[in-house]
Amino acid sequence: MVMKSKKGKELCNLLSAIAAVLMVYGLFTVLGIGCPIKFITGISCMGCGMTRAWLSVLCLDFKSAFYYHPGFWIPPLVIIFLYLKNKNNIKKYKLFMFTAIAVFVIIYFVRLIWSDNDIVVFQPENSILSKIIQKFIFL
Repeated sequence: MVMKSKKGKELCNLLSAIAAVLMVYGLFTVLGIGCPIKFITGISCMGCGMTRAWLSVLCLDFKSAFYYHPGFWIPPLVIIFLYLKNKNNIKKYKLFMFTAIAVFVIIYFVRLIWSDNDIVVFQPENSILSKIIQKFIFL
């Protein structure tokens, strides 16, 4: 029987969680839903454009990556910090996580309020929730 170290178990759990998210996202993409938050509410989520940004990065097109989501570089840093977290650096860890979340939220609201593109949208009237409500109101 092979015993895994604590770090090994944490890495395995982290990779399992990432794989699960990717599988669910893949299923949503195949079903034509894409982002479930945008599908249900008609409002883009904070990560809207992230997949397209990373596909651009894989093609070494950083200009497009920043266009699709200027914070595309934050999630890999968060994953690294999660993996490297230990009790000795907990203050640095908390400071980094707070800063990463704050930057992500600021990017989201700036894009939602002042963006002139169709990546981040506020269109609740186009949501599945709105369509269901209209269906029940006009029965």
